[in-house]
Amino acid sequence: MAEIYRTFGNRPGLAVGQGRELSRTSITRRFLLWERLESKFKITLVHQRKTPSGDWVNETSQPLSTLKAGEAKKFILDFDETSQLRDELNRIHAIVDQIHIKRGADHLVVAPEAEVIVTDQNRAKTIRSLLKRGYSEDLWEALIQNEPDLVTKLAYARIHVEKQKALWEFESNLSLNQSEQWWEDFFKRNTWIFGYGLNYKFMNTLQSQPSYGGVKVSGEGMQKGDFLQRTEAFIKFTALVEIKKPSTQVLGKKQYRNGAWALHEELSGGVSQLHANCHTWEMEGAQTEANIEVLLKERTFTVQPKGILVIGHTNQLTDASKRNTFELFRRNIANPEILTFDELYERARFIVESTKQDSEPTTGDSENDVPLSDDDIPF
Repeated sequence: MAEIYRTFGNRPGLAVGQGRELSRTSITRRFLLWERLESKFKITLVHQRKTPSGDWVNETSQPLSTLKAGEAKKFILDFDETSQLRDELNRIHAIVDQIHIKRGADHLVVAPEAEVIVTDQNRAKTIRSLLKRGYSEDLWEALIQNEPDLVTKLAYARIHVEKQKALWEFESNLSLNQSEQWWEDFFKRNTWIFGYGLNYKFMNTLQSQPSYGGVKVSGEGMQKGDFLQRTEAFIKFTALVEIKKPSTQVLGKKQYRNGAWALHEELSGGVSQLHANCHTWEMEGAQTEANIEVLLKERTFTVQPKGILVIGHTNQLTDASKRNTFELFRRNIANPEILTFDELYERARFIVESTKQDSEPTTGDSENDVPLSDDDIPF
């Protein structure tokens, strides 16, 4: 299986690798950190513990230089952790010389030879040369004519790699305090994440930052949303999506009654916002002459449009009463559908894993076969 390794350059001469997990329990994990400083390579093993808010923090430790004679510090790895450490080190050493020490993020792929798209060495050089000389379209047409299966594999492989990159970006930003605008831009760049509707109907984005209507005579009161989407079939139906933040609270700071928590105003306000937007879009926005013309061409209709609210993170539900309050509330609301960011992430991960089989590349037969990189694929 191919593994993607990320590096980050935050000062000249230093490339820091994304940490690699060796093992995990419900509250602790062992983690491998690594970095390259000029020609030197260094690893650090850390023991981390999960905080009540769901973040992972390093356990405090006493510096070895402060230990007295006869004192010792132990860090014991079991057999599985040792095997994982060995595999991680082998993979990191395979790509350490390819690490570009530069500012910003980079990624490298480590994969067994049998899983890499390969071709005859001379043909690979010829393909690279043709691409550099601007013959991408001619080359692509020739591949379609002579190797249609290879074209399909290349296309799926490229799409899969791009989705893996987006999935990693999604996961790495869940614990950061990104703004609503950042998340809206992220989902706009990665519309496939909403590729399965909550009822597993394929969703397609009609318009980001749509205007639903609601303008007063004075010109005030425009109701805007984050995404206007639609189901995908012969006949399509519109749906409205509102994006908050993973850090947005879904419950209040204290219990309303024993066993029941007050809803946070961001959750109740988001639900009310979608109620109003869905109603306004159905009664006004979808009925304007310009919108009707566009929607009819796409066989898209509006009938009590579905709302989807993406808000918060389930790590906020730290006890049974909070879990019960949140789940009972959203189960008993017909519209909108309420989804947390980590639930959306897991659904995106399912999409990536379910398409992995389609992206499995073919393998060449020559003993001199060499891989084609992402940059060699002409799209």
